[in-house]
Formats: sequence, structure tokens, C-alpha cells
Amino acid sequence: MKKLTSLLLAVAMLLSLALSASAEESLSGTLSILSWYDETKSEPVISAFKAKYPNVTVDYTYAPPVADYVEKLSTLLYAGSAPDVFYMALENREALTVGGYTMDLSGESYMQDGTIPDAVKNMYTNCAAVDCWVGGLFYNKDIFAACGIEKEPQTWDEFLSVCQTLKDNGYMPLIDNCQDAAVNFAAPLFGAETLSKDPDFTAKVFAGEAKFADGWTKPFEMVRELVDKGYLNADMVGISGDDMVVQFATEQVAMIMTGSWNVNTIAQINPDLNYECMGIPGTEKVYYCGCINVGPCINKDAKNPEVAKAFLNFCVSPEGLEAQFKAYGGFTVASGYEPEIAPQLKDAVAAVKAGEFHIPMSEWVSYTESLRLTFLASLQDVLVGAATPAEAAQRLDAKLAEVSAK
Repeated sequence: MKKLTSLLLAVAMLLSLALSASAEESLSGTLSILSWYDETKSEPVISAFKAKYPNVTVDYTYAPPVADYVEKLSTLLYAGSAPDVFYMALENREALTVGGYTMDLSGESYMQDGTIPDAVKNMYTNCAAVDCWVGGLFYNKDIFAACGIEKEPQTWDEFLSVCQTLKDNGYMPLIDNCQDAAVNFAAPLFGAETLSKDPDFTAKVFAGEAKFADGWTKPFEMVRELVDKGYLNADMVGISGDDMVVQFATEQVAMIMTGSWNVNTIAQINPDLNYECMGIPGTEKVYYCGCINVGPCINKDAKNPEVAKAFLNFCVSPEGLEAQFKAYGGFTVASGYEPEIAPQLKDAVAAVKAGEFHIPMSEWVSYTESLRLTFLASLQDVLVGAATPAEAAQRLDAKLAEVSAK
């Protein structure tokens, strides 16, 4: 009897596998994707998906984040020609949600069984985001050692001293092009100088109980101090994020502001680079950049909804999570796969998990894109000297008043 039971179980398992394989082989069609990630980063995910679904053709298009991606997707959505799958970010979540452009995913198993955690569902609607990124100052440990810098700075004064030591020894201390609202000096400095003392500060601003200028003027002043001391300069506004990474990987600069998604790129350029990611030290606290990453959504008017659903199901599966980790870096927040964190990021990841990070858009629950663009323009104007720190911070209040009055 036991042998018969075992035989029946084996047959059932083989039948299940055969049906699963049959379903994968029978799924066919074209899946159109507008990707937040370039071809190098997308390739591991798309290749693994196509290997599982050999009869599916992927029509892949890339638009570089953030501005180009948001603009391209908006144009396609307004024209009614958006792809089956696109990505939701903090910068476009409000527009996608209010516009009702995404398919309802609440009934999908991964949204109900805990695979996608509540933290994702609280931040995004109808989005299968599966990972978290961390950002900060990537610094060259060999250059630090050559200049006699023995430890990471823990205060703003120590950081200024490190920059001066690097400069005195003939090294370019750092690059920040101030083109990314998520990864820049001002954002973690706001966390260190304002949120660490009043975690509800931004909520008070939206409730009319505080002003942006009360919390953002000092971070902008600290950025300006980097300019005044010659560690940052106006020419950096024109440097692309890719250029920054190349300059760091080829040891032309000691430090850059960037995130976990560039670990693989740096390894491809210079696998022997000895570096680490550190936070931005404020006067008393050290903060990183970081947040739940962008995630795929399905167009509510998708031409191939079943293929699109299969892609999202793949993305949240253990094999899909592994492929995405190989592609994007970071660390997973979805259950089913636990990646090995790059050694350069271990301290940074621990800090983000402890809540020692800030990204402005996560708190700007309304008028996100208007405030983001105002913030970036103001930050760049501080860098080039076109606005004082106080003026830059006041622009955020003016923009909030303008958009909320409409």
C-alpha cells in the first residue's frame, strides 16, 4: 500500500510539472515593456523570463530615469499607446494612481500571501516592487589610505576635513551633479539635521503647521559650504550620472554620490576597485539615501494582459528575484530570495534597515513631481550660485502654495 501511495504521489508530481511546463510553453505573444533600467541591467531578468516562456517575444524599450522616463511614459499614456508593462517610481506614482492607469493587482497571490510586504503596498498602488536600494558616498579606500585618512567621518566638520585633506593631496574630493532628487547631499542632510529631531516635520508642512524653509535651509547651506570650500563646483551640474561612475571606477575622483544599482557597473569597469559606501554625516547624525525601489505595473489597457501577468509573477518568484538582484543590486524586500549583499554595502544596508535614511519623495505624498522638480532646480541653483540657500528653501513653500491652491 505504501508503495502504491508513493507511486501515485510521484505520478501526481510529474503530472503537475508536465502541466506547468506545458502552460509555460503554450503562453505566447508579445510583451511590450518600457523599462526604467538600461539594457545591461535589464538583460538578466528578460533573458531568464524568455527562457521560462520561450514562445513570448519581448518588445523592450528603455528611457533613462528620472525625467526622460517620466516624460516618455506620460506621453505614451496620454496617447493611449503605452506598453503592457511599465515601472512605477516615487516620481510618477501620484500621476499613475490618480489617472487610474494601472491594472488592479490586489487579487494576485503575491499581494495576498505576504510575498509583497505591507511596506510596498503602503507606498505604491498596483505595483510589484520587490527590492530596496541604498545610496550614499562611495569612497575609494586606497585613496583615503594614501592620504592618511584612517576612518570614515562621523560629523560634518570631520567630513570637511577629509575633503580638504584629499584636495591638499591633489585628489578631486567628490562629485555630485545635483541632478538626482533621490541621491544628493541635501536629502540625507535634511534627514540628519531635521528629521532626526522631528520625524513628523514634513507631515506638519502639509498640514500647514510648518514651512519647508524651516527644515531645508540648513541642508542647502551645508551644500553651499562644499561649493565655497572648493569641493563642489558649478561644472558638475553638466556631468551625467554615468560619467560620475566612470570617473570613480577609474580613480579620477575619491568620492561620488550614487546608489547600490551601480555596484555591478563599477565591477565591470574596475573589478579590483577597493571602495565602500558611507553615509553623509550631519552635525550629529549620519544619514544615507535609500527607499523601496521602482517596481513593474501592468497597463490597465494592456494588449497582452496574460503575458504581462506572467511577467510580474515571474518577477516576484525566487528565480525572478535572483535575476533582478543580479541585474539591479540592492537588497530584496519580497520574500522568497535572500541575496548576498555586496560587501561594500553591508554597513549602508544595515543603516537603511535601521531607518537612518531619507528620500524626499517618499514623504511628498501629494504634488510629488512639482516639488521634486522645484527641489532639483533649487539645489542646482545653490550649487551654481543662482540662489541663496534661504531662497532655495523658500521656493519649496512657494511651489506647495501654488499647486495646492489649484
